[in-house]
Amino acid sequence: MTQDDFESLAPQDALDWYLEHRRDSLRTATRRKHTSALGAFVDWTDEVDIADMNEVGGRELMRFKTWRKNETELATISLNGNLAILRRFLRFCERIHAVAEGVAERVPMPNVPPDEEVNTDVPADDEVEGIRSYFRQFEYASRRHVEFELIAEIGLRMGAIRAIDLGDLDREGLVIHLCHRPEKTEDYGTPLKNGPDGERIVNISPELRDFVVDYVEYNRSDVADEYGREPLFATSAGRVSTTTIRRDFYKMTRPCVYSTDCPHDREEAECDAVKNDNASECPSGFSTHPLRKWAIMNQLDAGMPKELLSDRVDVSVPVLDKHYDHRAEQQKSRRRREELEKHLAEYSSA
Repeated sequence: MTQDDFESLAPQDALDWYLEHRRDSLRTATRRKHTSALGAFVDWTDEVDIADMNEVGGRELMRFKTWRKNETELATISLNGNLAILRRFLRFCERIHAVAEGVAERVPMPNVPPDEEVNTDVPADDEVEGIRSYFRQFEYASRRHVEFELIAEIGLRMGAIRAIDLGDLDREGLVIHLCHRPEKTEDYGTPLKNGPDGERIVNISPELRDFVVDYVEYNRSDVADEYGREPLFATSAGRVSTTTIRRDFYKMTRPCVYSTDCPHDREEAECDAVKNDNASECPSGFSTHPLRKWAIMNQLDAGMPKELLSDRVDVSVPVLDKHYDHRAEQQKSRRRREELEKHLAEYSSA
């Protein structure tokens, strides 16, 4: 194909066409991610006066990568993800003759350093227990207390927490049914990350069951969502949003909330993070994913077989090994010896 065979297409029009083409194949959260990553590319084309996708080639893509890295200070792993989305977009552009064939493969993908490839941020045991202790005493069975307990005990994703309906709790059976319930509308329903494959029944302890039951009976807003379903976690306006859950966590995990000490030696009157609207600015606060990691590591250290834990937290064993099993080698060795002593006689007498 020669340059004359290309069809003129503005970057923004190409993006609109791509998103429309993938409307039914992208989940809402993924669509937002693609819109954000590709929106940055369109903004850049406007900044450097590229008015036609025909003008995009390897040299321009290298310039964009440098701009994206310098302007936003993205971590390498995040930049890699953004450029992977751009590559998929450009493959689409190749199919509609908006860019030259092979342009997509010329997107420069950075090598992710091993220390960035795996995020090891995880709260310390005393932080988790401090938060639990405080909320069990002073905010017992509040929405955010129960959200925290569910993730700390099981290791659920934030989307799964949001997806639970009132009827998914089996009080007598001590289980919660996690169901994939996407809605075919502009508003997203409650999909699970891995779709129908993520559906499962998770066991809960009697103590956690009691927390949930007390929350339902005394503190839950008695509302339905826009689909007529009764969400477990709700505000007076309906089902809790992921944004609200994230804010709950940033508010409750600030050390000044559950402890009298500030590890950063800040005066409360001078600290912006003390204000709830700025809670995410606290260096010691964390959202749901670090707690999910803590929960998975805690269950591994307690001896939960990886094959069972894989089903419980909806993560493959190889992914567990790479991204979640950050226990020290001494811990792993101790757990292996305990299992050997349990199953092999020659170890039990050691």
